Amino acid sequence: MFFICPRCGYSTVTPVMKCPICGEIMHPEHKWKWARFRGPDIWSFSHILPDIETKISLGEAWTPLIRSTRLFKNLPVYFKDEGRNPTGSFRDRAAALIVSHAYSLGEKRILLASDGNMGSSIAAYSARAGIKAYVVVPRKTDPEKILLMKAYGAHVKVLDKTIDELLYIVSKKIPEMRAYPGSTSQNPLSVEGLKTIGIEIYLQLGKVPRNIVVPLGSGVTLYSIYHGYKEMYDRGIISTMPRLIGIESCGNPVYSRIFGIPYGCREEPPPGLMYSDSPVKDKISKILSRSDVLTVSKKELLRAAKLLARTEGLFVEPSSAVALAGVLKLSEQLDGDTVVILTGHGLKGPRAYSRPSRSRSEISVFPSSTKLMILEKIAENEPIHGYGLWKLLGVKISVQAVYQHLRELENMGLIKSYVEQGVKKYTLTDKGREVLITIHRLS
Repeated sequence: MFFICPRCGYSTVTPVMKCPICGEIMHPEHKWKWARFRGPDIWSFSHILPDIETKISLGEAWTPLIRSTRLFKNLPVYFKDEGRNPTGSFRDRAAALIVSHAYSLGEKRILLASDGNMGSSIAAYSARAGIKAYVVVPRKTDPEKILLMKAYGAHVKVLDKTIDELLYIVSKKIPEMRAYPGSTSQNPLSVEGLKTIGIEIYLQLGKVPRNIVVPLGSGVTLYSIYHGYKEMYDRGIISTMPRLIGIESCGNPVYSRIFGIPYGCREEPPPGLMYSDSPVKDKISKILSRSDVLTVSKKELLRAAKLLARTEGLFVEPSSAVALAGVLKLSEQLDGDTVVILTGHGLKGPRAYSRPSRSRSEISVFPSSTKLMILEKIAENEPIHGYGLWKLLGVKISVQAVYQHLRELENMGLIKSYVEQGVKKYTLTDKGREVLITIHRLS
């Protein structure tokens, strides 16, 4: 299988998202034939997907399209619940194709940068294929997602860098490690996998919806859905294109800036929406109009998530709730069938919905990645004082932040302190040792 540039004709057998000659988005060559598609997995779409020799599946795709019955009583609004995929996110569609291609090529390892969902998906499908997965994640990644990656056997490295910086690092490391590229924005097979979301919506609804509302991070998901409908439109399967609407966090308004839309908040965007650069940025800017982009605040997305859970029985992670928050703001301007893409299950990012508490009973048994690193260093060097611990960590973190983590770990009952010759030292508690043993078993 070759990856071909539709503009200049450059081709390569190596997966690459952007043409190194002209910068156009690359696409894998494949035959395209409209057929009667049936489940139970993404390979039921084989006629419109690249021809990959070995097809690996965990039962992804064919997620339900659920009509709103309470939240939107007077509007035909539907939820495409991608949290029903094997690892709880829409990324499983992309991972199925990427890992299958890597396996068919005889690759031994897959390397990617991810802020959560793609890392979990690649880890699961790599385990299924017997391939080693190496995932580099930002420190702000949800610990639940890191736990999933490790549970599936992935080698996970946590770095104090942005997702964009990690993607650059990974692109340089892939040749050195002789690894297969698994990042969503670095492998065009992710577009092929994610385009099936839009095609399923068409098949389930029986028509092209008037509006499809998508969370905007890098923009790859929205571009993928557009790509799937464009393929159908160009071949005469459909006569109209849906209006695609992208919703982004006001803390990272990439496309709002492009369109000159007033925005502004100093909030940190939820995981999955932290990208500042993207290979499809130019494409998205042409697909969308100024009226197709909207920003929402953390308060608005949390309200949307709670409403969705309490009125429709659907629990989603923060990056999913962004799309619904946008629909709630736009509801009076929407006409016709509207589909809201719910990208992941709420258990993959539940901390955003819980109030901070110092109560031991209300704190998760699994500490954050930074606290886990501190626990491990204490276990290796106990007893140890705070300054010595800071020196051992070797990461960009202040001494004050280390002491704050130590106080919180002590409140959680995972460590204890005592004073020896005027110096405060720390050791693990039995509970702390149990947590480390549990996590290490999963890793």
